Amino acid sequence: MQKKSFSTRDLLLICLLAALGLAIKPLVKTLTHLISTPLGIPGGTLGGGFYMMWLSLALAFTKRFGAATLVGLLQGIIVLITGWFGNHGALSLFTYTFPGLAIDLIGLLYKRYTKLDGQIIYCLLANLTGTWLVGIIIMSLPKAPLYIALGMSIISGVIGGALSYLIYKELVVLNLIKEKEEI
Repeated sequence: MQKKSFSTRDLLLICLLAALGLAIKPLVKTLTHLISTPLGIPGGTLGGGFYMMWLSLALAFTKRFGAATLVGLLQGIIVLITGWFGNHGALSLFTYTFPGLAIDLIGLLYKRYTKLDGQIIYCLLANLTGTWLVGIIIMSLPKAPLYIALGMSIISGVIGGALSYLIYKELVVLNLIKEKEEI
């Protein structure tokens, strides 16, 4: 039977992934806003796949329900406390946490944590969740721009999922992590 609690290693990985996700955000945000701002769509739409891949990697590394949610929640708390990366205020807790929850929930049904298709699906759904939340709740986008944003977030999610899969596999090849059996 698998343990239900997180090990110290798991918690350290969760913290590391949350930090990495926030560390790359300024670079990705700057590049994606060059395209998204003139189109009037959320910047996270294009860059979201690069943000969400860290959440999907949490599930791949730990294979524990709640890992992706914890990464998102930790990021949301840091953003709320520091005021970095936008002015969504307390809504940051939702816009950062719910994509991780989406990953964890789909991971209960689709247990392909370390496989390419799994990583793409997790990242894609997380990015759709984040785009939808920001588009509806924060930006109040009309239908047409929202649909464009959601379509772009699918593309970004697929790219982010493929990258998270490649990162995972490279870490296994380098023997920095041990590949666990799929459960």
